[in-house]
Amino acid sequence: MRLVKVAAASISVKVADFDWNVSRLRKAIDAAQSVGVHLLVTPELGISGYSLEDRIFWPDIARESWQALEELAPLCTGIAVFVGLPVRIEGMVYNTGALLSGGRVRGLIPKKHLPTYSIFYEGRNWTAWPGGVTEVRGVPAGDLVFDLDFGKVSAEICEDLWSATSPGRERVLHGAEIICNLSASPFTPGKNEERKRLVRGAANILKAVYVYANLLGCDNSRLVFDGGGLIATPEELLSEGTLLSRRSWTLCTAVVDLDDVVRQRSENTTWRLALSGRQNPKFVTQLVAAKDAEPYRPASTAEFVAQFPVSFFTPSLQHRETARNPYLDELFDALVLGLRDYFEKVGVFHQFLIALSGGRDSALCLLMAVEAAKSLREGTQAEKYAEHVAAVFLPNSAYTSEATQAAARALAEEVGVPIRIVAIDDEAQVALTKAEEMVAGQGPVSALARQNLQARIRGAMMLNWANSVGGLVLVTSNLSEAAVGYTTTGGDNQGGYSPIANVPKTLVSLLLDYIARRDGIKSLQKILEIPPSAELAPNQQDEADLMPYVVLDDLLYLYARRRMSLADCWRVLCHRHPDHAPEQLREWTADFGKRFAYNQWKRDQHPVPLKVMDLDLDPKTGFRFPVTQSIQHELDDLRDAQWDSSV
Repeated sequence: MRLVKVAAASISVKVADFDWNVSRLRKAIDAAQSVGVHLLVTPELGISGYSLEDRIFWPDIARESWQALEELAPLCTGIAVFVGLPVRIEGMVYNTGALLSGGRVRGLIPKKHLPTYSIFYEGRNWTAWPGGVTEVRGVPAGDLVFDLDFGKVSAEICEDLWSATSPGRERVLHGAEIICNLSASPFTPGKNEERKRLVRGAANILKAVYVYANLLGCDNSRLVFDGGGLIATPEELLSEGTLLSRRSWTLCTAVVDLDDVVRQRSENTTWRLALSGRQNPKFVTQLVAAKDAEPYRPASTAEFVAQFPVSFFTPSLQHRETARNPYLDELFDALVLGLRDYFEKVGVFHQFLIALSGGRDSALCLLMAVEAAKSLREGTQAEKYAEHVAAVFLPNSAYTSEATQAAARALAEEVGVPIRIVAIDDEAQVALTKAEEMVAGQGPVSALARQNLQARIRGAMMLNWANSVGGLVLVTSNLSEAAVGYTTTGGDNQGGYSPIANVPKTLVSLLLDYIARRDGIKSLQKILEIPPSAELAPNQQDEADLMPYVVLDDLLYLYARRRMSLADCWRVLCHRHPDHAPEQLREWTADFGKRFAYNQWKRDQHPVPLKVMDLDLDPKTGFRFPVTQSIQHELDDLRDAQWDSSV
């Protein structure tokens, strides 16, 4: 047997903080050495941080990264370590994995496949490796396989694994027995299950050991990396690292037998044929016309819609009545980890500040802030969490209900957070008087302005409070509100960080209901019993202003995620919501389409949002949507669309 101990490290890094990042890489390397690891894999761009964006164009980033690499190299004796860093080669910048062993840099493997979709924009900053081998600073760089004491090793970087033309295939055919993947793969609920399928599939197809290492935490502002780490052989997944750890680094290890890899390759006819090149290169795929004389009839829309999940934003609600729901646990932990890392890594804040409204969104933000405060400094001072969280309730007696004030106070008291009650009646009256002066002769102050001036007063008061106490104001708007512009510019969308801007309203409610049962927080039930309301006008209710949130969130997913036309969205709604009349659903669909298209300017001004879901409306990274445009043709199609309940 040829037994090798391999390890994957998940590390929480900070963009361009080389001392911070090297110190954590050192700790992971020391820990791996102490338990006899032969080969350690660390995350993509672990030296520099992944979310560099245009900072990569500054020459100091590559220079400092290389100096950090040379600082780490002497530590790597008796162990081989892959670390990630940016490297300049003939003026171009490449995302590379460097192998350190024997106390020096052995070689560099650049990334071949650069994602430029969804929140990824790597094609803007990086150069894809075209293939071949060159030399950089006296070491080889390119398509390399390293012949180490215990066996042959190569690497690929993140997207290389997800590509249809993964470079791992060519590298195993050149002898690699272990493929290492340095990754920076952001969290979305359930994504780790997909990674596991990919890693297990790669190990099986390549007949190799596969070691996958992922970043941990929030390295810049909005992406949360869930860490983990995976080690697989052709036959099984041997080891998994901890997901969403609040430590600065974690390690998972396994012992593999490389002689067994050789055995499996020798016994696998397909693998041997690929190696020997005996597959006929002249075989060509041919397109053959095989259309039927009978006209094509589309399958049933009803049958298609019946396959959809109950909620588009959760894979299943089957855990709803059980004690624990892994999906919701994971989502909440990711939100807390991202918020904690942003607060801690920016390094200028002393408190989380939340304007409680007695509603669901601010309640969830408060719960997140409490957990984030408990995990500051890796949880070493958790008992002092209340020093880092403060809440305020800002009522306007004309519209604020006693129920919401009681609910807000009860929640703050139950989770042990101080709360102040600061009325805005006088400020609202002054603002209204000044608004009337400004529109004098042009008509009355509009109803919308009367509502929004209250939100703007609250927004300004929160920012002034933050200035005085070094606070981070949490914006409590959710994804559903951002989608349709149900926020006030200069008001409730103003602050330092927007931790639930990527969470739809129905999921906010589901999370609160789950946390109330899981953690026994009784005051949450009062909040859940109150219909969602901005409380800016008499008897105001959000769903009366908009539509039922369950319908709105369906439209959000179908239109923005699935890219369906408004007419098709409406047809799907007719099947999913038979309790509402088709014409009512048509009206809501048209209203959604107009609000979604014509409120992009608001989304452009939204504070930094935390990203945890596949659907991401952030205009800077996730959703590049025109500000000025027309959707009239879609609205016309929707107006004329037909629906048959039997089809």
